[in-house]
Amino acid sequence: MGTKKLKFILLLSLSLGLWVSCKSVNPVVNSTNTNIIGSWEGCDGRVVAFYANENGEIEGRYSKLGGLDRFKFTVDEIGFLLTQKNPGVYTGRVKWRNTAGTATWRDETIVVENKILKTSGSDACGNEMTKVESL
Repeated sequence: MGTKKLKFILLLSLSLGLWVSCKSVNPVVNSTNTNIIGSWEGCDGRVVAFYANENGEIEGRYSKLGGLDRFKFTVDEIGFLLTQKNPGVYTGRVKWRNTAGTATWRDETIVVENKILKTSGSDACGNEMTKVESL
């Protein structure tokens, strides 16, 4: 076997090895852009902290009420129960209360992108919330 052929086979093997190893790496989703876990603030000062519970659901609890106090929400109350459908897409239920404090649950879809959380079934200050950055 000639030197040129041997060099070609070695180069081809090395290239193929690099190509296969690069292709086998799973793509990494930028969790800061699509992950709901953490705290989110609405325009009225409400803050919802999302975390995964022991059942694999994502709970959203109110850590600050903002304008929700007039509907008799309380701090640490669960206001969202969600599951992740795709990176950045969550479905489930959101709690609504009337001014007498009576609670009902409504279907909800949330999309998280670029540190903005958008909902389908929330009120005006919950329809778009921004990620609260840790200091």
